[in-house]
Amino acid sequence: MQIQELKEKSGAKLFASVLGKSTIQKESEEYQAISRFTEILLENGYGIIHGGYAGGAMSATSDSANNYIAKHNLSPYLNIGVPQKQHDGLWERVVDAQFSETAEDIFQRLKVVTSGDIAVICPLGGDGTELEETIVFHENVVRAGMNKYGGHNEKMTPLVFFQTKNGTDWKMLIETKMRTLDTSAKNISDYDWLYFVNSFEEFEKVIKDIKKDLGF
Repeated sequence: MQIQELKEKSGAKLFASVLGKSTIQKESEEYQAISRFTEILLENGYGIIHGGYAGGAMSATSDSANNYIAKHNLSPYLNIGVPQKQHDGLWERVVDAQFSETAEDIFQRLKVVTSGDIAVICPLGGDGTELEETIVFHENVVRAGMNKYGGHNEKMTPLVFFQTKNGTDWKMLIETKMRTLDTSAKNISDYDWLYFVNSFEEFEKVIKDIKKDLGF
């Protein structure tokens, strides 16, 4: 089924793309953090989009979503996985998610898995996570240019990084990237769509504020 059809079936007005490393230990602080902030997203009316395979952030997200959905008798379409042709047969898919049409390649999958109204980056990430957040980051920069120089009214995709003490230092990575590369801005404060949070309280406040800003 196409991603838009799945979103419509869910009844949710907003979706969050949850993006993170595929190998995270279940007993780790980071895994538990992903499970909890997935619940917070659902509590606040967001549906979930993730990579769709068993392991790491995808399992933490999907399992947490399934538990919340079952407990509150919600639509199973709030938990959407995005598979890829080359991965099927190599990795098991998560259990009980609703799956979009299988992507032919990584480029098609990236477009779908980052199609949420917001993107939430998990506290542990690999090179795949970096690729995903870069897609969202770059598209926002392009949209900002279209709005400024072309008179468009493109909406940004809020990019929310959840950080833990021993996880990926996303803030340092983004700051380094902006300093090193030829970007239109050199300070993270120049982008009002970038968020770095370190607690569930901060996270919930941010996603509530974003929801309000988006008119919901």
